[in-house]
Amino acid sequence: MTIIESSSKKVFNLYNKILDYNNYIRTNILSSIPTVHRDLRIHLADEGYNLTKQMFHAIYTKGNVRMKYLIEMEVSISMIDMLSTIIVNFNCAPKSKVISSIKKLEEIKNITYAWIINEEKKK
Repeated sequence: MTIIESSSKKVFNLYNKILDYNNYIRTNILSSIPTVHRDLRIHLADEGYNLTKQMFHAIYTKGNVRMKYLIEMEVSISMIDMLSTIIVNFNCAPKSKVISSIKKLEEIKNITYAWIINEEKKK
């Protein structure tokens, strides 16, 4: 069973947006971060992967466990936002590219938040 078969259109849209975000940061931001700030590169990549992993956990679970992973997605989004701010402050990557990534991240956050609200209504 693939993600296309097992989930709604909104979840598939979220999946595509997360993949797009991860590809974008990999090609436009991570490669620009100097070796001196290797920790930022590693943490940003890890949080992107964690976001994908948490989304899959949320898709394939229900109830309180799903809410746990949705909240963890929100935490990962907040961590990515914080790391992006640090990257801009240290001039580690082009500011315009980081701002574009934050806009992509905002779309992910909005969809995730809507999913959380929808899950809370089910209770």
